[in-house]
Amino acid sequence: MHKRAEPPENEAGERPGGLMVCVTGRHTCERLLAAGARRRKSGQRLYCVHCVQLNETFLNNDYEPLAIEFLFSCASLYDAELTILRADNVIDALVEFAKTNHVSKIVLGQSPIPGPESFTSRLAARLSDVEFIIGD
Repeated sequence: MHKRAEPPENEAGERPGGLMVCVTGRHTCERLLAAGARRRKSGQRLYCVHCVQLNETFLNNDYEPLAIEFLFSCASLYDAELTILRADNVIDALVEFAKTNHVSKIVLGQSPIPGPESFTSRLAARLSDVEFIIGD
């Protein structure tokens, strides 16, 4: 995968990096994007990212075009760049996306499994320079 240029400076002369919102379910998508949009700095790119394992359905919906349209509508509402990934390993794919796009913050929902084996903990262990925000 190619490397993207450094993020642009904002009005304060900072390079805020991207803000990535990881969405997994249709009911939490808009709430998480709203949380990301509230934390977005001037000039900061907002990425809405949904990653699904190969052979799984998007957003747990068998009618994928409808699920993708819903996700696109939510991303558009918050002026976010939508990316949909399919991968054997979801965490590997999200780590690569975050590094390629100079992500400095990630907003995601509460992991159903607490502790060091949670999705959030495993992702955070691979991105130690990124701030993680559990969506509100």
